[in-house]
Amino acid sequence: MDGGGTCEKWTVRQTANHLAGALLLLARFAEGEQVEPQELDAQRQADTDHLGTDPAASFRAIADRSVAAFAAPGTLERRYAFMGTTVPGAVLASISLYESLIHGWDIATGAHLPYAADDDVVRAAWQYAETGVGDAHRRAGQFAEAIPVLPTASLFVRLLAHVGRHARP
Repeated sequence: MDGGGTCEKWTVRQTANHLAGALLLLARFAEGEQVEPQELDAQRQADTDHLGTDPAASFRAIADRSVAAFAAPGTLERRYAFMGTTVPGAVLASISLYESLIHGWDIATGAHLPYAADDDVVRAAWQYAETGVGDAHRRAGQFAEAIPVLPTASLFVRLLAHVGRHARP
């Protein structure tokens, strides 16, 4: 999954495809499907058309599948092999939420649309990003460098900065 550096080079459509692909992959993990390592490539997901001719309907179907996968009994507690480690399903769900929030913002920003992030979602995504996005991930090219912001900035602005995004005023 990608959280930063690569996204700046993508079109809005590529970012939307990346988000759709990431949510689909995470749902597949949660459903117990085998996911091939090459499928986790962020650029591959961005370049794959997950949205077709009706992006809204396609995205809704992927989002519904994601919600169903993580709502299934035991999914959040079960452990899954994921990117060289083993994590509980709750981590996969957190990544899904994080991806949705950050890439939703990327898409809105790229399309010059307003984006109002829900405070509870921002707090939950920050809880993941605090430990899930670190220097090792940045060195591996998975995330952009953090951008300094004032400590008085909103949590959402601090989250965006933590993952290398410049929040617009």
